Amino acid sequence: MKTFACIVTALTLSLSIAGCNTWSGVKQDAKQAGQAAGKGVEKAGEKIQEVAK
Repeated sequence: MKTFACIVTALTLSLSIAGCNTWSGVKQDAKQAGQAAGKGVEKAGEKIQEVAK
């Protein structure tokens, strides 16, 4: 029974660690997507200013 408990504990800890890495990756991807959207809006604004001149 102790062996089974150790295996379950190790599996739970490894999944928890993997989940943290995944969440970190999601946050980084979201940050990059936000930056890309901001750059797109900035470029669109520059084009509008050029057309308005």
